[in-house]
Amino acid sequence: MATPIPPNRCAFALGEIAEVTGGSITGGDRGATTIGVTTDTRALERGSLFVALQGATADGHDYLARAAERGAAAALVARGRESAMLPCIGVDDTLSALGSLAHRHLARVRSARDLPTIAIGGAAGKTTTKELTAAAARALFGPTLATPGNLNNRIGVPMTIFTLSDEHRAAVIECGTNQRGEIAHLARIVEPDAAMVLNVDIEHSEGLGTLEDIADEEAGLYSTARRFAIVSTEQPLLKSRIPARLNTITFGAAADADVRLASRTILENGRSRIALKLNPLLVKPEESPLLVIEIGLLGEAMALNCAAALAGAIAMSREQLSREQLRAIGDALSSARSVARRLALSRVRGMLLVDDSYNAQPPSMRVAIATAAELASNSGARLIMILGDMLELGPLSAASHDETVAGAIAHRPALLVAVGPEMGAALQRASARTTVAGVECLAASDSDEASRLIRGKLRAGDVVLIKGSLGMAMDRVVASLQ
Repeated sequence: MATPIPPNRCAFALGEIAEVTGGSITGGDRGATTIGVTTDTRALERGSLFVALQGATADGHDYLARAAERGAAAALVARGRESAMLPCIGVDDTLSALGSLAHRHLARVRSARDLPTIAIGGAAGKTTTKELTAAAARALFGPTLATPGNLNNRIGVPMTIFTLSDEHRAAVIECGTNQRGEIAHLARIVEPDAAMVLNVDIEHSEGLGTLEDIADEEAGLYSTARRFAIVSTEQPLLKSRIPARLNTITFGAAADADVRLASRTILENGRSRIALKLNPLLVKPEESPLLVIEIGLLGEAMALNCAAALAGAIAMSREQLSREQLRAIGDALSSARSVARRLALSRVRGMLLVDDSYNAQPPSMRVAIATAAELASNSGARLIMILGDMLELGPLSAASHDETVAGAIAHRPALLVAVGPEMGAALQRASARTTVAGVECLAASDSDEASRLIRGKLRAGDVVLIKGSLGMAMDRVVASLQ
């Protein structure tokens, strides 16, 4: 289910809207004011600005009459599609205009007070790292705006920014992409103090192209950063694309990382104890650069996300951390819980269920498989993997699914269920190349068939991983077990 767009009370005069967007006003007074910005007439409140967006299945211009009936103060429309039913501002591109308005609102807030802002992107781990960074920011600054759910595209980012209010003292904005140029556009809207790109890997290859193309796209987030770039030590494609004008803070497991995951110990209660060692220059003189905390998040990738979040908080703070600040960040990270349907652990009918059903691409598949395998090994449990197709990979799809199936089989699960045509074909190719003795392999056309196939095959104590792209509806498998 998509994240609902939150309401806002962002105010604009019609003249300001026209100035910011390069638009022309028809049927309205430049001094008239709108309160609230919306793209959906169902959520429209009286006095709002309605932005008519044209999508793949719906055109907002078809709802101008409805917007007028519900009391919209004005509408932002494509030139030539103005309506006599309400004041309109005609622009060349309503989606670009939406971003320009968000940029103006952010600039207004920044002119009134300091607002440390970070933008977070990458192929995998964005949402979890965003939540961790927001938790760390709240520990440092107080009320912090964070992107709700997955509202990380050219609509979601502006609509998030419109919710900035007087209470907020920091902002953590997630930026995603599935087509070239999207990240650069979002970067121009946010102009963050710090930009963090977690990783580059195969993702949305239909729209983004090769790995080099993806690196160019994701690194676009650095293009408008004001002060800091944050990058993993394991990402040379990103490091080489950071503008020389920016200060760089690195995170990772390498010895030279500014925020280093020095150790990770899995505890009997399922939590992990991690040690994060900071470059001494990042903490106040004579303060210990070591932070040791317990976290309830699964696997090494989540521990590295904590390191990334700490690096992000340091970049936002713009000063060396004190012992009290470092302890407050540690407490925030220790209290963090997994994001729903993203490596979320629960106990169902005596089984440990690892629900990573929200989405999937090759890097997140590798992380999920390794995490579930580690959990099963540490608990001496059978490992069950139910893996759905990874969508939007274009010509790289077959090879990516082959790699995923091979990686899954290498962990010797008791049962591997391949869901969807791509995963099923990869399983068939793997079975033809090598024996998979000891691994029961099944193929299902969709998640509903997968739910039927696993009935009677699971037992108490099993570790069960469920993962696939959003379009594969793998959450139905989770629901069938619950």
